Amino acid sequence: MNNKEIAKKRVFIRTFGCQMNVRDSEVISGLLDKAGYKLTDDETKADIEIMNTCSVRQLAEDKVWSAVGRSKAKIIGISGCMANNYREGIFEKAPKVDFVVGTADIGKLPGILKEIEKHKGGVLEKKIYETDADLREDEIYHTGFHLDKEHAFVVISEGCENYCSYCVVPYVRGKLRSRDYGDILDEIREDIDSGIKNITLLGQNVNAYQFKDVNFVELVELVNSVKGLKEFSFVTSHPKDTSLELFKAMRDCDKLKKYLHLPVQGGSDRILKLMNRGYTRQFYTNLVADYRKTVKNGELTTDIIVGFPTETEEDFEETRDLVKDLEFNAAYIFKYSVRPHTEALKLADDVPVKEKERRHKIILDLQKSISKKKNEK
Repeated sequence: MNNKEIAKKRVFIRTFGCQMNVRDSEVISGLLDKAGYKLTDDETKADIEIMNTCSVRQLAEDKVWSAVGRSKAKIIGISGCMANNYREGIFEKAPKVDFVVGTADIGKLPGILKEIEKHKGGVLEKKIYETDADLREDEIYHTGFHLDKEHAFVVISEGCENYCSYCVVPYVRGKLRSRDYGDILDEIREDIDSGIKNITLLGQNVNAYQFKDVNFVELVELVNSVKGLKEFSFVTSHPKDTSLELFKAMRDCDKLKKYLHLPVQGGSDRILKLMNRGYTRQFYTNLVADYRKTVKNGELTTDIIVGFPTETEEDFEETRDLVKDLEFNAAYIFKYSVRPHTEALKLADDVPVKEKERRHKIILDLQKSISKKKNEK
């Protein structure tokens, strides 16, 4: 198949989930663009649809299954977390899907599509799945493709080893793997050369970064020194890996945005222990105090889960009080949902749906009032 024939194939990439998935979709787009495929924003005109998926919550997966059912593309593929979560089982649940590509296998996509298109009309004798890779080739990050021409996401690490009891990420993204800081800095310089002056460093647990003798605080300082960079930020931090040294770096690095996303998840020590978060309410509260003392006027946002198994009204009230006391600038509030592979799967999902919804609304309304008050200052 020559490049002219390939160029006739229009690809629509549908992204579900977090900023990491947004960056992965950009990587996929860049790889396919270089391979001669035509990217389209119109799903109705796509010959090929790739769904870059998320497995963090059941709702995210449900949206994918629904989108697969609606798709009119001749060739449909699943990439991202659901690929690693379900593997070959995707073909049984969604027979329309032609190929499955895991989170570390996305570099194989151009070859997979060419293999599929060898069959007349896109009909396969055998469906394709690739989910076994442990490590991405760094070159996939250097295609220069970005959806936003003024801002870029830069992945500094992949995977996670925290094994929070509710979280599927370690099972679908694998162990923590930090990229060579030299490659990270090269990618940032490439972005600057293309006119992008604002970046966000990404990782499932960004401040657990460690490559040889360079840790996250040192990486932040290296990034701050890159010529031509105007501003940068990072997400997402884990409280147990967050330190006063990081706050001092945030204070002293002139290009680093004074913004910290620090998921607390809950305000009850009992629930935090069941979640395997690795810290207590008091530890988190002290951390916030250190941050606000060190980084003047720094913004603080968080994540909260309500309705975790065995969460009592008393546990919930502790979470509500924490939100009230710490006054986050914003919070992302989620209702607990059962995830495969996780330790929490062993616990009965015993908080009724209506009660989860009630608790979710209480925290949401509280946070809205706090955010409004802060914005009015």
